[in-house]
Amino acid sequence: MKKTVIRIVALVALLFCVQPNTHAQQKPLEKVRLTVPAKALTFVPYYFGKAQGMFAKEGIDLEIIVMRPPLGVTALVAGDLDYTAAGGLSFRAAMKGAPIRTIAFIQTRLSFSLIGQPGMTPARIRNVAVSGIGSLAHYAAITMMKRLGNEKVAYISTNTTANSYTALLGKAADAAIVTPPYTSMATLAGYPDFGNTFDVRDLQGGLVAREPYIHDRRDRVKAMIRATLRSMDALVKNESEAIPYLQRDFALEPKIAADTYKILRQIVNSDGDIEDAVLKSILDKIKQESGITGEVPADRLVDLSLLREVHAEMRKR
Repeated sequence: MKKTVIRIVALVALLFCVQPNTHAQQKPLEKVRLTVPAKALTFVPYYFGKAQGMFAKEGIDLEIIVMRPPLGVTALVAGDLDYTAAGGLSFRAAMKGAPIRTIAFIQTRLSFSLIGQPGMTPARIRNVAVSGIGSLAHYAAITMMKRLGNEKVAYISTNTTANSYTALLGKAADAAIVTPPYTSMATLAGYPDFGNTFDVRDLQGGLVAREPYIHDRRDRVKAMIRATLRSMDALVKNESEAIPYLQRDFALEPKIAADTYKILRQIVNSDGDIEDAVLKSILDKIKQESGITGEVPADRLVDLSLLREVHAEMRKR
């Protein structure tokens, strides 16, 4: 009996010895640095995916750094960052020869709404608050006022969408162009919504990397794309997780979070791709704004080959 007990103890000890140390074998996460212009809902796929562990599952320790777009693009070109989400400015930099490429598009529909003062009508609008003259917000405001038949308005530059919302609340402007969550904050408080630009195709958010990085680190870039796609897919499909996340991480009240989520579902570009005609339209617009007259091939600005590889691989699983 004693010998039997000894054998059992020895066997158990042996089993513990040969058990693989999964914690020790687990590869450490690789630090990846992404810059965004602001902690805004345009870039929520990155924040949501990080919170849900989707980037970690791909071996990525994602660090999201808020940085003004010119600084972010400069740091990316210098190799101080791995990615930027500043799509529009990256396009302009690539047109001028910067070795960077957009590898995915997270938002290709403009998320702006035109909100007026209580009791205001489109015909009575004299001025509109926008985040900046020449910005996408300014472009959206011009588009909306043209649709409403009132193009003789002044545009007030406020520097940020938050300031445009404040200008609306303070009656410093007849109307303001805002994005979520300010859209829901205003409409739920009784401010009239004169329409939106969700049908207008343009580049409002993307994923941009240096060309050498894309070439040399294909597997890691594909992992970043894969995590981003999974985050966008989960964001638009899992309302029960997304709304509480917006309440928690963006400090939104329940009604505002729920209303904001309805808008996000309409504008998130969950497949990360873009149609050729839409891409050409965006390129032509940016060329015109930048005063570039020569031909600019799309492959100088965009490389969607890895995105499409990832899609093909995910379909096979």
